[in-house]
Amino acid sequence: MDSITINQRQIPFTLRRSSRAKRLRLQVNTEEHRIVLTVPRFVLKFQVDRFLEEKTPWIAKQWAKVEKQSKLRPKPKYLDGDTFYYFGEPLTLQLIPSYLNKPIVRVRDDKMQISVYRYISKSEGVKMIKKAIQEFYKNKASETIHDRLEYFNQHYQFHYNRVTFRNQKTRWGSCSGKKNLNFNWRLIMAPIQIIDYVVVHEMCHLKQMNHSKKYWELVAQRIPNYKETRKWLRKNQFLLKI
Repeated sequence: MDSITINQRQIPFTLRRSSRAKRLRLQVNTEEHRIVLTVPRFVLKFQVDRFLEEKTPWIAKQWAKVEKQSKLRPKPKYLDGDTFYYFGEPLTLQLIPSYLNKPIVRVRDDKMQISVYRYISKSEGVKMIKKAIQEFYKNKASETIHDRLEYFNQHYQFHYNRVTFRNQKTRWGSCSGKKNLNFNWRLIMAPIQIIDYVVVHEMCHLKQMNHSKKYWELVAQRIPNYKETRKWLRKNQFLLKI
């Protein structure tokens, strides 16, 4: 099934069967721009149909939100005029013809300037530009987050081991039982106060591997407005995509 019809509108839809799923679960995949329903392997069709009928109001509401967000943040084409965020500020992509094979990314005022080999094909150019922006973000995220870890750890004095950076669809950070910290490098697109919140959030899991009252008191020592910051991230995370 590629789509479902709700209120006479076709909504992209994917049904996934999973042997590990214990219940029916609906999600909005903003990357692929579709609704995804994950079901246990042996769930029957009439059960799926009944579940979708019950969830019709939720699907309609979530899809309206997706369409609104898509207008506010169109999927980038990696061409002149595209918008990318850097520390919460919108930058306009400006491509500069170059004789160098390797692209160079620079931020100048409200522009993200990328030098691109002038004889490259359009399809290869798009791939190169996307990769260059990703590498730029990864490097800046690593610099910034390592710096913020050191800054906040002057207060907390926690021990942590490895720090890694990934591009995860739904998580902004994590802390493992082995005291390894992981961060989503797309955080570099968010305002610094959001980056700080995620850094402190994961650092405090080094002490409290839960979300108990004691954990949030620990977070509040350095991020007293963490509730407002979490709310901003939930509401605006659609801006932080590439």
